[in-house]
Amino acid sequence: MDGIHDLGGMHGFGAVAIGEDDYVFRHEWQRRSFGLAQALAGTTPFCADMHRHKIELIRPVDYLTMDYFEKWMIATSELLKDAGLVNESELRTGRKEFDVDLARHPPARPDALVEAMKRGAELKFGDEVAAPGFVVGEAVRVRCDAPAGHTRVPRYVRGRLGQVVADHGVFQFADTVARGEGASPQHCYAVAFTADALWGGDAESASDLLYLDLAEAYLDRV
Repeated sequence: MDGIHDLGGMHGFGAVAIGEDDYVFRHEWQRRSFGLAQALAGTTPFCADMHRHKIELIRPVDYLTMDYFEKWMIATSELLKDAGLVNESELRTGRKEFDVDLARHPPARPDALVEAMKRGAELKFGDEVAAPGFVVGEAVRVRCDAPAGHTRVPRYVRGRLGQVVADHGVFQFADTVARGEGASPQHCYAVAFTADALWGGDAESASDLLYLDLAEAYLDRV
């Protein structure tokens, strides 16, 4: 979707400052928020792409002022409500108002959650699942779509020409997964774009290359 989360190429925000401690929890509540989101994901039907889309739906004025893990907790809360595990009143007061259907949502064992975190999500499929639509070296154009739902295509590459430089294999498709429509497995490609193709005469260096990993559904043959 076209939202405030898609800041690539926008003016007025300056360079992305990366500090040495950017991957460290600065406060205990952030650590707990991260752990809670991971634990709850083990007992609900939602996945990372659904979680990302809930973050994308946060009001722009709030999105720009919230801490990263505040966004996580808002997204998690919305997904829990969608799953019927809590309601708005329970979230507001902290008081239980109904019993959870344990047949649908069995309690997650701590050891199972830890093991799942160590193992990570399996997002890749065997190459035999889907034939590649493009080959390395082929010129492609990014489709100029503007979906209302979750997508992994930055706005600044829509309609732009690039070249396939690698085929990563077959992966689940984030757009359909976020909508609860299944994996829709397809090839994911590394596509190179020249700065000139993206920014034209405003590029700092026209020959610079930007590489993006893009699903096959985002691309058209030139």
